[in-house]
Amino acid sequence: MNAVSEAISISGSAALHGLLSRASRNSDRVIVPLNEAALQGNPGFPAFYCVHALSGAGGSDFADLARLMPRIGFFGIQAPPRMMSDATFGHSIESVASRYADDLARFQPHGAILLGGWSAGASIALEMAQILSRVHHREVSLLVAFDAAPENSAAGRSAWHPAYLVELLRNLPLWAAHEGMFRAGYFRSVARQITHKVMACGETAVARARGELVSTGHAVEGFMDLSRYPAGQRSFMIRLYHALLRYRPEPYAGRVLVYEAGVKPLYRLPQVGRVWRKIAQATEITRVSGTTHLSILRQPCVRVLAADLQARIEAAVPL
Repeated sequence: MNAVSEAISISGSAALHGLLSRASRNSDRVIVPLNEAALQGNPGFPAFYCVHALSGAGGSDFADLARLMPRIGFFGIQAPPRMMSDATFGHSIESVASRYADDLARFQPHGAILLGGWSAGASIALEMAQILSRVHHREVSLLVAFDAAPENSAAGRSAWHPAYLVELLRNLPLWAAHEGMFRAGYFRSVARQITHKVMACGETAVARARGELVSTGHAVEGFMDLSRYPAGQRSFMIRLYHALLRYRPEPYAGRVLVYEAGVKPLYRLPQVGRVWRKIAQATEITRVSGTTHLSILRQPCVRVLAADLQARIEAAVPL
């Protein structure tokens, strides 16, 4: 990993926080170091690159995971903040992945690449791996997906399939236990979420009834609050969300490791493992008990995942 050593020459906690601070503002930076091993560029540490979720924030998405993997040079792949307001950036998964793959090939010009992604980042990472192999002739020795798979794969079961309904029912007690249905304030929290989704759907219906152009943001607002993000970032998130729905993954020949949350959403089964096995034959599924899509990379759940992933990377990469 000498290329990584040459690319990153500063060290120390203060330098780490400074880099992340600068990378989060008016920057074109795609690859950011997220732990001390990444900053030091030690050739004895394998480098692992992980792609951002819908927000584009490759630093905050993986902060806990990176900190718990001290023997891995952990780098986040973020959407360049300066490009988020560009209406052409984020329009397709292929174009975003191409930009990131080009940057990664330059950043690490030699050696096999370890790549991962969470949520929206799993699809971007998959397309990056395809481009790195096809265009840059680089080996991606391991592709890691954190509880996410491409949406438009036609690999999952129908919502009316008997086996799907059985899985949905089996998930109900797990979801209830995880959500703490009887804790104080639980039902108020659920009511707020439902109200937010109903309002988003209502705005869409009213706009359509008036013959107005419907904002593509309403679909995203149905499951997350966009108001806390700057305008440029919001527009990027909306473009990326619709790019994910359009993306059609090609079969992948490489090795894939999937960490799948043990607790699914109440109304829908993402079928993460089933989709990946359709896309890539060399797929290994690891189910992380007691976690949801959001908690799988957060404390305290992330500790077990971090230890497992660090051991797998060290075993897979000859030093």
